[in-house]
Amino acid sequence: MSEIISLTDIEYLDKINKKLVFDNEQSSLTLLSFKAGVERSLHCDEKDEVAQIIEGLADITVGDKVYRLKAGEMIVMPAKILHGLKAVEDTKMLLLRPKHIH
Repeated sequence: MSEIISLTDIEYLDKINKKLVFDNEQSSLTLLSFKAGVERSLHCDEKDEVAQIIEGLADITVGDKVYRLKAGEMIVMPAKILHGLKAVEDTKMLLLRPKHIH
């Protein structure tokens, strides 16, 4: 069933806050919020991921390069490449993650 979802209706906490927006067999879409200074440590995933900044400003590391993204910008984080995030300002972000498809 379809519904209208607010992309700004998520609180800022002292840690990463997550709200699942959409989830099915092929992919998931998660809304995240980060207070300024909160970090997601470097890690890698088996599939490409797409991050879109909805509000704020964040430094996203992909491999050995740091990209500063602002509201309205997005980035693809390739599979098996280290990536992480540090919120420069209070930041809200959408994260699209594909799942394993048989």
